Amino acid sequence: MKRLETAAFALLFACSPAVAATSSWVETPGGDVRLVALPANADGTVRAMLDIRLHDGWKTYWRDPGGSGIPPSVAVSGAELTAVGFPAPKRLGDQTNHYIGYDAPVRLPLTLAKPEGGAITATVFLGVCKDICIPVQAELTADASAESFANPLEAMAISDADATLPHGAGDGFKPLSGQWAADGKSISVRFEAPAEGALPDVFLSGTSTFEFGAAGPVRRDGGVFVADVPVLHKPKVFDLTKNPIKLTVRAGDKTMESPLAIE
Repeated sequence: MKRLETAAFALLFACSPAVAATSSWVETPGGDVRLVALPANADGTVRAMLDIRLHDGWKTYWRDPGGSGIPPSVAVSGAELTAVGFPAPKRLGDQTNHYIGYDAPVRLPLTLAKPEGGAITATVFLGVCKDICIPVQAELTADASAESFANPLEAMAISDADATLPHGAGDGFKPLSGQWAADGKSISVRFEAPAEGALPDVFLSGTSTFEFGAAGPVRRDGGVFVADVPVLHKPKVFDLTKNPIKLTVRAGDKTMESPLAIE
């Protein structure tokens, strides 16, 4: 798998002038993408999702790709984007060119606020990769403002997307602590996770100014797990009380995501 920055690629751009609660699909060689949005709730929030339909053999990136590639970018007009949800990712590539992402269709739930009462447009930039990596830029428009109730199929699709997100911390599956290495180039993570099956996979993510690499081998330490995660880029100024680093863990078919307290 070639790095997105160095591959020979074509930039794909498409506009979707939809006037429904679901935009048209924007089609690319590696996958298709659309926006689904529901009517605003009583509190003014809007549930939506970015639907990425990868073709066989193609892959796309998580919010922190692990040093190779670029994360999905979503900018919204017609409402305020307050959150983007990401299912727990997988390690992809090989030892020479490792990255973090998805190798199957994936749906990213969006939470929007303060809709302006008309169409909502999401400008999306993401990378899809196979033998080469193709950056895809799409403008997706959906308008549910005239609908008094949600289309059941669209509501179910967004609920299904929400269900793929990692659960929060709980008994037996939670972060315990994180500790900077003396040189600041890695973080040692301690956590509890289900002990049956293969060792868990560990991922860290922070604000866009942080960049983390692939976690080293997970090891047991008594009744807990430990992993060392490289810090590929650390900003000079940051406030983890306002923007904490998140720990995401995949243990078999169970996933967890929670802020990580770092000493």
